[in-house]
Amino acid sequence: MPRTILTVSTWDRAGGAERAARELHCEYIRRGEDAWFAAGEVRAPHERTLLISNRARRSTWARACMAVADALPQRRAGFHTARLLRGPVAEPSRWWRARRGEEDFDHPGTAELLSLTPRPPDALHLHNLHGGYFDLRTLPALSARVPTIVTLHDAWLLSGHCSHSFSCERWESGCGHCPALWIYPKIPRDRTALNWERKRLLYASSRLYVASPSAWLADKVRRSMLMSAVRDLRVIPYGIDLTVFTPGDRAKAKIALGLDPVRPMILTFAASLQAHTWRDAEAFRGALARLSGPAVHAQWIALGESGADVVVGPVRVERRGPEREDARMVLWYQAADAYVHAARADTFPFMVLESLACGTPVIGSAVGGIPEQVRGAGILSASAGASGIGEATGAIVPPFDASALARAIMAFFGQPVSVQATLGANAARDARARFDIHRHADDYLAWMRELTETS
Repeated sequence: MPRTILTVSTWDRAGGAERAARELHCEYIRRGEDAWFAAGEVRAPHERTLLISNRARRSTWARACMAVADALPQRRAGFHTARLLRGPVAEPSRWWRARRGEEDFDHPGTAELLSLTPRPPDALHLHNLHGGYFDLRTLPALSARVPTIVTLHDAWLLSGHCSHSFSCERWESGCGHCPALWIYPKIPRDRTALNWERKRLLYASSRLYVASPSAWLADKVRRSMLMSAVRDLRVIPYGIDLTVFTPGDRAKAKIALGLDPVRPMILTFAASLQAHTWRDAEAFRGALARLSGPAVHAQWIALGESGADVVVGPVRVERRGPEREDARMVLWYQAADAYVHAARADTFPFMVLESLACGTPVIGSAVGGIPEQVRGAGILSASAGASGIGEATGAIVPPFDASALARAIMAFFGQPVSVQATLGANAARDARARFDIHRHADDYLAWMRELTETS
């Protein structure tokens, strides 16, 4: 008999965390499981996608205020009035707690999770629990009734507010005196010690099975207050569809995208060019300003935002708008001679996995789980030719170091074409071995089988 699996996520369609949740859910269905997907916000209705009805369970007054707010025109005056109606007018005490910096757990639809599906779930698979839709206070009761797997996509559950702590280690001992209230999800005042303690008490009464896509994040779990709830902790790297993300003819891909098929092309994303919490624009721009030689004359493409070309030092970067379809993204990866991922914080970025799967070497920052994705060092030390790079799939450079990033980029384009090709072949082979969506689903389903057979 198929297991009933309920996957829970902030949205049904959005960024990397939601994508991982959605693709696993679809794999569960393909394997014959009775799989359902519950989200705080549904953007693409489907018969097996369920809305967590937080709004429907709020007070009559709050729902009336929200209905009026929804009907207002979205011009400036109407927008500000709607914010007032949805906040201090509809639920003044909840609004005031948020203004003081307390994390908002008041999401009453969470209490209905186990009754959303036609039959009670055999397993819960929770993904990001921030984003204003999930009541953490339900974790003890939910995890007591049904095996509950929590997949971490960032470190929010470990801290008093932030999803990544950078160099701050206050999350290990209780937070407080937060140096960066602006980090997502930001809070207006420092109540991080209170938030941390509320989470600690909830975890002490919970029984959770925790997964991380990277050993880096799993190590943080072991050092955190979440560990009191953990009955099993596993590292399960993300997987992608390797029938879609696959190597192709680089010259043909460039022609299909309107690029020069002869000149090298370097791919990055638009966030690398401007101040961004997670991307390291300062190091990236600094590296561009330091480049010389063949890398300067390459075709530099930044995806994700249309607009005028950006000139940094000797380099011109062409900006292209976001691509909505995987088939188009595959062309960009296939066309690229290298992909550059300059980051300040990251857990296990899909862009890196997709590049590797398409046979594109990656030059990435040594933050989060990126060093676990890219087998580095080959570019910088491959003076002996293709035979000297071993299993390398790119290069890993220190974060916040523009000079090191520039050296890695120039070293790559200083290599013979045969070395670059070997790095690309290594990348595709390594992705096939480690980052297959089928392996990703197998790992979770085997775990659920263990839990449901012993519970």
